[in-house]
Amino acid sequence: MNELCDLGAIDICKALKLNAGIEILDIGGNNILEKGAESLAEALMENKTLRTLELGYNPIGPKGGASLANAVKFHSNISTLRMGWCKITKEGAWHIADAMKYNQCVTVLDLRGNELGDEGCAALAQSLSLVNEKLSSLDLGYNEIKDNGAFALAQAIKNNADGSIASISVNNNYITKFGEVALTEAVELVQELNPERDLYVQF
Repeated sequence: MNELCDLGAIDICKALKLNAGIEILDIGGNNILEKGAESLAEALMENKTLRTLELGYNPIGPKGGASLANAVKFHSNISTLRMGWCKITKEGAWHIADAMKYNQCVTVLDLRGNELGDEGCAALAQSLSLVNEKLSSLDLGYNEIKDNGAFALAQAIKNNADGSIASISVNNNYITKFGEVALTEAVELVQELNPERDLYVQF
């Protein structure tokens, strides 16, 4: 909340490329746009010490989200990535979902309030369904997700009964009882197949 804007973010990113000590960076609510996000993505490709990045409440848009997704896909060691309320939309969600198929570090992913809708939710669900073995917490609250998105998540949960995901939040969306039942039944099935696994879905 310091009104860094893109120019301030770019200056911070120049330093971040050289810094080998900072593990947590909070630049949320700074009116950072696409250019600032691109600069941050470049810094993340070089910085190997940063573990937690809070970028929430910056309107980086889908292209900014795509740049960051490309950075964390193979190059970054970020384990906690918070990008709530960043106007990423379903377009940016596709890039983030693709990155999660390959990323081996992110355990906490916060994408609240990004207008992902069912399509963005389904893209992320596909990543959870196929290969992701690191992500443990996914927050998709306030994303205009309806039952189709819930059904996609439910199928992903069932397809990856041995996965690492432990917490999924879909609160404050447009999911009806049908979607809630599908998710609840998916969790129950997974816990039946894998009694030692803890898995919780928050509506």
